[in-house]
Amino acid sequence: MGWNIVIADDEEPAREELIYLLESSEEVDRVTAATGGMDAIKKVKELAPDVLFLDMDMPDLSGLQVAEIVGEINPQVKIVFSTAYDQYAVHAFKLRAFHYMLKPYDEEDIAIVFRELRKSKMQPQNNAAAASLGQTASVKTSVKLALELEEGIRYVSPKDIMYISKEVKHVQVHLHDKAYIVSYTLSELEQKLEPYGFFRCHKSYLVNLAAISEMKTWVNGAYNLLMEDAGRSTIPVSRNYVKQLRLKLEI
Repeated sequence: MGWNIVIADDEEPAREELIYLLESSEEVDRVTAATGGMDAIKKVKELAPDVLFLDMDMPDLSGLQVAEIVGEINPQVKIVFSTAYDQYAVHAFKLRAFHYMLKPYDEEDIAIVFRELRKSKMQPQNNAAAASLGQTASVKTSVKLALELEEGIRYVSPKDIMYISKEVKHVQVHLHDKAYIVSYTLSELEQKLEPYGFFRCHKSYLVNLAAISEMKTWVNGAYNLLMEDAGRSTIPVSRNYVKQLRLKLEI
């Protein structure tokens, strides 16, 4: 079963663009449009959607006001805020926003949201599986990633991996001072390594959170990460990943 989605935006062009992007995905069952804050609340009550895409700036009620009300009506609804400005981000995440998109958005932004939705859907199953297996910290630290090389198989501990990159047709696993081309896809490695503190910060990069030393501002709301490998590599962060990265990285 696909996602049941309500979007709320008082601007028709932005609303229609988001409808088009969402309906282009095979993961979506239904998209319902609301033209303002009160209309959004009404549709949440009627339809009990899985996800609410919520514009911050609407004339009757702001996105933050709608989010507070929806949180009381149906706390299971995942709220994705959308706005042309990023100054609302702190308030949005205080309201337990599921995600935050900056306009103008595109297919990649929507793909990020759906990837996070899939992860959230799988999390209870993963937790139950871990509990049933009696998984312990000592077991997790002993497992290693198998890198199939020409000369054989090299086993690498997740903590020794600095980051992983997709470069043209190849995926490379970067250690402190070496890099290996592997047969895995970036998505496969993301699934394997996420439990060990790895984060997809860009469509072409997966980083070890423990190996990040600095985050430097770049352009258009994006950042670059400075890694702790021998070459002090610089890794780009897509702007729509920034808030989630900071939430995972900072105490």
